[in-house]
Amino acid sequence: MKPVVEMIFWIACFVCTATPIETARILAIIAIPSYSHHIAYQLLWTTLSRRGHKIVVLTTDPINDPSLTNLTEINFKSNYNVVTKINFIENMETHTWLSTVNEQLWPVCNQITENIYKHPEVRKMYELNSDTKFDVVIVETIKSPSLYALAYRFNAPLIGVSTLGLYNSNYYLLGAPVLPSHPSAWEMGDTTDFNLSLWQRIKNFIRLWYHIYCTLNHFYSEQQAIAEKYLGKNIPDIRDMERNISFVFQNQQKVLSFVRPQTSNVLSFGNFQISKKLAALPENLTEFITDAPNGFIYMSLGTNVRISSLSKHVQSIFRDVFASLPYKILWKHDSELPNKPDNIYIAKWFPQQSILAHPNIKLFIYQGGIQSTEEAVYYTVPLLGLPVLADQYTQVKKMVSLGVAKHLNIMKLSRENLNESIIDILYDEGYKKRMLKVKELNEDKPYDVLEHVIWWIEFVIRHKGASHLRTSIAYDPCLFLRLVPLSERLLFIIKTTLPGDYQKAIEKDIFSSSSALLCFLSFLHETRVSRGVIVFVPDNVFYPPPFPRSFLPRFTKGDSL
Repeated sequence: MKPVVEMIFWIACFVCTATPIETARILAIIAIPSYSHHIAYQLLWTTLSRRGHKIVVLTTDPINDPSLTNLTEINFKSNYNVVTKINFIENMETHTWLSTVNEQLWPVCNQITENIYKHPEVRKMYELNSDTKFDVVIVETIKSPSLYALAYRFNAPLIGVSTLGLYNSNYYLLGAPVLPSHPSAWEMGDTTDFNLSLWQRIKNFIRLWYHIYCTLNHFYSEQQAIAEKYLGKNIPDIRDMERNISFVFQNQQKVLSFVRPQTSNVLSFGNFQISKKLAALPENLTEFITDAPNGFIYMSLGTNVRISSLSKHVQSIFRDVFASLPYKILWKHDSELPNKPDNIYIAKWFPQQSILAHPNIKLFIYQGGIQSTEEAVYYTVPLLGLPVLADQYTQVKKMVSLGVAKHLNIMKLSRENLNESIIDILYDEGYKKRMLKVKELNEDKPYDVLEHVIWWIEFVIRHKGASHLRTSIAYDPCLFLRLVPLSERLLFIIKTTLPGDYQKAIEKDIFSSSSALLCFLSFLHETRVSRGVIVFVPDNVFYPPPFPRSFLPRFTKGDSL
């Protein structure tokens, strides 16, 4: 009898240690309808649920795995109908990314967040007579701040997540530096670099700070109104909710991004979408790429860009160059391709990781998405980047700086530059060798990234937040300047640093208001032009300055900002 009792004792000990001491209820909301915004978190949700946590996920791309009994998914796939109204290819000729955000994405995101709030299953959770409780609320920080208010409704700590780098408006609210001209400022498109002219830095500074002002005073106000419509007028300001956020996890691995200063409650993750078990390729596709003596090239511009939205001229450039190459081509294409050459295989969808893992692949032509970048690095495939929107310009620029990619402007594409770029990469073994080194650096970490993220999520649950990691700078109404009348010194600095052609325009426009003067003084501080000059600003001057609408066009001097 004794051995049986002893066996039962040890089994009980094992069960007690294998089961989490405390399980939690987690609400996760990923609002943006884009596959890449959801695939990056699916491993996180499944792992948390298998650890015993009960998770409710609001998503446009559900996992639909019945074995995950602790995971409840509310499907918002219909929100794809809202975002498909935007033609990102057309916007490349008519909009900067900031103007796309202001004019097109803000209204779309307002509609998306309202669709979430008014969904019957969501309303059941937050209505006043509901007894639904959550221990933590996880919300995507990309253009859906009204959803932060659900953390207030459930009296739960708030965690932010982002599948790309944070906007500078997020950094501003968190108390981190705002860097208008640093390459990490991906919302600035292709106007950032390390060696910009002073005039370009001034333009970047004004454009970004004006955008931050509009974001916090217009878009956040609209999002606040949406939250108040469904949760009542007594909720706090969502800007303060973002300042009080416990953690933000962003998909920005150090090796693959432009490193920038950030606060202690911003942590990086990545590679969560990398499959341990690759999907099988269709038989006809396997035959096509296996029977490729010189290998094959894979082209995909992701899920947000339709090849059919490219002009017929640009499509013909790709077709003609591909036809002239001694390689097989896999081309993700959403429509029929007239006069398709025999060496091209088109499909509306490919199992991308299975393609990138194939030993015959030689090159990946892509749009610069972060998940595609991570997969290319993981499978060590050289890149040719054709960025179209959002952070893609910055991501491609980073890969070029690592020596594993080349960059082309899809709006200035020609048969000559496309063919030359492809040939350069294929015949230079250095691209592959450097990619192998990048993979080695990216995977050499002192801990498992997934376990690290989960540990911090559970830390927030255990301690009801992580306020000790927030910086007081986030609550400082004046970031770093104190102002006294130093116009003479400032004018002297301008006259000794700016080209003469711009001096009168600068003096006239920048000094037309004290807020604009503050703007330029802070720019000088950022670029260290004002080193040695003591600058003071009264405590009642707030940041960002309230730029008048006429300020930007007057300041451009005929050159678009």
